Amino acid sequence: MIDVRTLDKTFYRGTPSARHALNDVSLRLDEGDFAVVIGGNGAGKSTLLNAIAGEVMPDAGSVWIDETDVTRRPPHRRAGLISRVFQDPLAGSAGGMTIEENLALALARGRRRTLGLALTDTRRRSFRDAVAVFNLGLEERMDQKVELLSGGQRQSLALAMALVTAPRVLLLDEHCAALDPRTAATVMEATVDAVERDGLTTLMVTHNMQHAIDHGNRLVMMMDGKIIFEAAGAEKRSLTVEALIERFHLVDDKMLLV
Repeated sequence: MIDVRTLDKTFYRGTPSARHALNDVSLRLDEGDFAVVIGGNGAGKSTLLNAIAGEVMPDAGSVWIDETDVTRRPPHRRAGLISRVFQDPLAGSAGGMTIEENLALALARGRRRTLGLALTDTRRRSFRDAVAVFNLGLEERMDQKVELLSGGQRQSLALAMALVTAPRVLLLDEHCAALDPRTAATVMEATVDAVERDGLTTLMVTHNMQHAIDHGNRLVMMMDGKIIFEAAGAEKRSLTVEALIERFHLVDDKMLLV
C-alpha cells in the first residue's frame, strides 16, 4: 500500500545550512500494516511523512501508493488516497465553522465536486456517530464553532475528519503530543480502534517510545535521515524502552520514555 523507494532529500543544498533530511530511505508497508516511526530531532521522521503526503518533493527516489506512482502529484491530488492528522490541534480544522461543517468539508476531500446539500439528515447522523466514540460530548455540540473547543476536542475532531473519508493510507504526525495525558490516551485508543476496525494502512510518527512499542505491528527507527532499525512480529513484541535506549544510546530531550 505504501512503497517508498530510495528517497533522498537535502534542504538548503549548496549553503552552509544544508541538511540531508532523507538519505536513501526505502520503506514498504503492506495493506493493513500499522508502522510507528521513532527517532530524535532531525532524524527525518516528519520529512518522510511530508514526502508521502506530497508536501515535500524528494530530490531522488519515488513514492508509490496502492501501486500508483504519486511522486510528482501535489497534495490535493493525493487527497483521495491519504488522510493526515497533525500535531497541532489547530491545523486540521476550520475554527470559524461548526463541527458538522468541518466533517462535511472533510468528506468532500478528493471527490469530484457537484451541487448538492453538504449536510443531510443521513450525514448528520453519521457525523454524530463519528465523534461520539471519543466520549467528549462532541455529538451534542455539532452546530457549535470549532474555535470554541478545547485542544483535545479539536484533535479528536481532526481524527474523525481524517477517518470519515475512508482513506487508503492514514498518516499520524505526533497527533497526541500536544494533548494532556488523559486526552492523549483517549485519542490513541480511538485511533487504534479505527485502524484495526477498518484495516487502515497507517504510518504514525511519535517521540513517545512506549507508544511505539505498544501500538502497531511494525516499528521503524530513524537517525540522521536513515532507517537504522526495523522490528515486526515477535521481535517487536519483545522490545522494551530500556533495551532500545541501551542498544542505540538514546535519547534526546524531545523523546519520551513513557
